[in-house]
Amino acid sequence: MTKKTKLMSIGLMSVAALGVFAACGNKSDSSESDGKDYSFYYKTDPETLDYTFSGQRYTAENTANFVDGLVSYDQYRQIVPALAKSWDVSEDGKTYTYHIRKDVPWVDADGNEYATVKPSDWVTGLKHAADTNSETLYLVSDSITGLADYASGKNKDFSKVGIKADDKAGTLTYTLNAPESFWNSKATYGILYPINAEFLKEKGKDFGKVTTDGILYNGAFIATKFDNKSAIEYKANDTYWDKKNVHIKNVKLSFYDGKKPEDLYKGFTDGKYNQAELFPTMPYYKNVKKSDVIWTAQEATTYFGMFNLNRQTYKNTAHDTDAKKTATKQAVLNKDFRQAIGFAIDKAKYNAQRVGEEGGEKLVRNTLVPYDFVTIAGKDYGTAVQSNLQAIDGDVWSKLSVDQGKNSTYNVDLAKASFAKAKEALKAQGVEVSKENPIVLDAPVLDTSTINIAAAASMANSLDKAFDGEVKLNSIKLAMDPYLQAVFSFKTAAEADYDWNISGWGPDYADPATYLNILSPKQGDITIKIGLEPSVTLEGEDKGAAAKATVDIEAYQKLLDEANAITDNTDARYEAFAKAEAWLIDNGIVTPINSLGAAPMMQNEVPFTKIDSNTVGSTAYSYKYRKVSDKTVTAKEYEKALKEWKAKVEEKSKAATK
Repeated sequence: MTKKTKLMSIGLMSVAALGVFAACGNKSDSSESDGKDYSFYYKTDPETLDYTFSGQRYTAENTANFVDGLVSYDQYRQIVPALAKSWDVSEDGKTYTYHIRKDVPWVDADGNEYATVKPSDWVTGLKHAADTNSETLYLVSDSITGLADYASGKNKDFSKVGIKADDKAGTLTYTLNAPESFWNSKATYGILYPINAEFLKEKGKDFGKVTTDGILYNGAFIATKFDNKSAIEYKANDTYWDKKNVHIKNVKLSFYDGKKPEDLYKGFTDGKYNQAELFPTMPYYKNVKKSDVIWTAQEATTYFGMFNLNRQTYKNTAHDTDAKKTATKQAVLNKDFRQAIGFAIDKAKYNAQRVGEEGGEKLVRNTLVPYDFVTIAGKDYGTAVQSNLQAIDGDVWSKLSVDQGKNSTYNVDLAKASFAKAKEALKAQGVEVSKENPIVLDAPVLDTSTINIAAAASMANSLDKAFDGEVKLNSIKLAMDPYLQAVFSFKTAAEADYDWNISGWGPDYADPATYLNILSPKQGDITIKIGLEPSVTLEGEDKGAAAKATVDIEAYQKLLDEANAITDNTDARYEAFAKAEAWLIDNGIVTPINSLGAAPMMQNEVPFTKIDSNTVGSTAYSYKYRKVSDKTVTAKEYEKALKEWKAKVEEKSKAATK
């Protein structure tokens, strides 16, 4: 989950049982109208409402409804004005000047006007983000002039940072270190949202507290309830500047723990939910009216497997001796072993635990950056990754394909061959691998998630098949809080308590860097998830130095630096990122497995009326634009709407590039 998800899309193990899906509530007399209630279920309560600080998806899922930024995405993946009615870009691409709407109010939880939104609110927001060491500071710290120096303490004068407000003229200006064609996509993320200075001072440390009065509101909705692991509710903001595009009166979110996936279908048929994911492996599915089942497209969030390259915590483990710990540590530092695991995973069968045999392959993703996320000279990005992989090792990668929606990196013969090489290297290090002494990979799984437990069992079976019992996936069932602590919410690399984990990532902006920089050994924001401390946050001895050297992670940093340095040619930039990703995949640092989306659903929500950003930023979590119908959408109706939507996206994309 992330963000993506980041957003923060890194998150809960795989897929649907931990995802969030929209749902509708009260009926009305018309089949489609304003003023309806809208209900859905959620998996995780937000830890904070501080949208400039938090990088967690479950903060953005809420705050995107409460606060607007400069710009937003629309329903057709286009950036449109929000609180900035227009903007200008300098000829060199480094200066963005936004013209802020006049008379937009900040209101409190009771809807009372507190102040008027003004350009300096964005200065307050960014300064607060830097002063609190925002979890998403990485998004903009190297973009805005002077911000990195201020954040590091090198410069203590925020007025030297490249953000300037003129409240009288109604303008806000950012000065960038280098041109970023995707800058406005970053502006759809919470770190670049406004905060009222007086309210921030009044609240102090309680700003962003998860209560209805923890923040001010200028967005489409106002929070009316936060009841931990029970309910979250909003009401429409009567003072919202763009009320004509808000069709929902109340939003009601119910906590769902994932124990009974069949409850989602029951909730839909009972009129409790507007949308529910279906699970074809469940007995109830045989009673589902198949003409009402729609299959959604793959989304931009990618779920991937990753190893802890320098495990130091063993609270939850099958390793009861130092020898077993050492054996697994040495194995995961071996490139051939990591590759072997990647080739051995039958992704289609793993995914089938969620979507059934029919959908198992539809969900497969074989690259971290989605295959078609951007294009290079008119061709999908993934084609460049494939070419670079074949350049690295043609004997291996000519037999495999990283195309998405295909189970085309699953190859037991290649898995066995790589494992045989790994065993020889491990033997030379004093590690004898056999059925009696297998390499064991601790893999935590949420104990309430029926689907994820079944998926983990499927993955374990894949490894047993490929390695004849000489590699074991040890699924450790944990309750929510210890699970999150083991795999997600820890703050240092040393606290990561697993050998293997599945996590997800969605994009924050429309550029491959948003996926690939996350594993930078210098400042990657999930580098700690693979057991390595980024150099910019390192204090004292680097306990991961040996692991970094063994996997040669600096080679990846060099490739990232080369790609990030290209700012004047998008094709060359994307090609350079494809080369970096090829290194990442070939070295088995991550193993892309599946995506969000590509799932069977039933819904009453009118198709394609919601914001669609291709998972970029946080505005897609808003209920603005969405419409509710009283009727279940049929598969035929959905496909017709999808065709029309795709045509509209293409039309608007072409218009935007003119």
